[in-house]
Amino acid sequence: MTGAPAEAQARLAELASRATSLADLARVTRLRVDLFMSLGRSDQAIIFGLDYLHRVGISWSSHPTRSQVRQEYARLWRQLGGRPIEALLNSPPMADPVAFATMDVLTSLVTPALFTNENLRCLVIGRMGNISLKHGNSDTSPYAFTAVGTVLGPYFGNYEAGFRFGLLGLDLTEQPGMERLRARVYLAFGNLAKSSPRHVRTGRALAQRVFETAQQVGDLTYAVLSRNNLVTYLLAAGEPLSQVQRDAEAGLYFARQAGFGVAVGFISGQLQLIRTLRGLTPIFGCFNDEGFDEQQFEFKTDGKPGSCLYWIRKLQACVFAGNTLAALSAAAKAESLLWMTPAIFERAEYHFYTGLSLASALQGSTTEGALYRKAIRAHRRQLDTWAAHWRKHWGHG
Repeated sequence: MTGAPAEAQARLAELASRATSLADLARVTRLRVDLFMSLGRSDQAIIFGLDYLHRVGISWSSHPTRSQVRQEYARLWRQLGGRPIEALLNSPPMADPVAFATMDVLTSLVTPALFTNENLRCLVIGRMGNISLKHGNSDTSPYAFTAVGTVLGPYFGNYEAGFRFGLLGLDLTEQPGMERLRARVYLAFGNLAKSSPRHVRTGRALAQRVFETAQQVGDLTYAVLSRNNLVTYLLAAGEPLSQVQRDAEAGLYFARQAGFGVAVGFISGQLQLIRTLRGLTPIFGCFNDEGFDEQQFEFKTDGKPGSCLYWIRKLQACVFAGNTLAALSAAAKAESLLWMTPAIFERAEYHFYTGLSLASALQGSTTEGALYRKAIRAHRRQLDTWAAHWRKHWGHG
């Protein structure tokens, strides 16, 4: 559909007007959400998704409150009751056709919600979990449970329960008939777990598995996103930069061929970090070169999907180059956009390199010393929290 977007939009609008059941409307809505997401129009994707939800009695704005999110997850815990999280593996199959259709729409909304509002993403995922608990498991439930895990940790600070929900999703997607969203399950679980040194070294195999699984089921969105995750894995694992650059360039080509502008932005920033670390940009620590204009890219992507990861990579480059002021500026940009990344590893990169830039700034500051030291302690506490969690589940920090 991305090869002729105008025609696809018109055709889907016609199909939506002719839908005679909620199940039919859900299928068309999912296609419209996926189409506009691939075109970089997450705002329009959200409009279509919320319109369908309103028709089934779920009236949300695109910017819900934290109170709504807390209420949604309180409901999830109430429904779980005294059962262990792992007991959900044996829930009966979902039979309600409206619940089944609504799960499909909610699933398609997770990615555009990620780039719209943190509370909306958490609310969408929480409702997926609640529908599964109320109506039983569908082939979208493995992804729902793993995604719940990505919220419980970063949003609520409950990393233990988050990890258990992630494992539940992994186990459930291996059951017969539950494989449709397996690529999304793997990718979501990677966001929970990929910071373990032992785990990141399996990153290429995991990302390749996500890519192949997504292609098998026609999930273009996650096939493209897996190419970006591969680059993140390889950088984390300390793979040779020449090889990582080849993978980044291949991923960028694939994203461009697919017309997936969001992923193009993701991978472009990663590629420029690699190039400057290899000494391939005219100025070390600066992303400008013949094929990339920093100022233009930053202007076009400011506050948009992909910009958070870009500023984290820019922060790293500035720290390596010893440009403390530019590093602190990049850190400030990244901080305001951290809600756009559910990946704990990317958040850890932000905290670690921001801490380094603040420590460097301390050496030349007399007036901001107390403030910088307080900020460094806060970044250290967050890293210590994650390290304790990873030691428990992976045997080391």
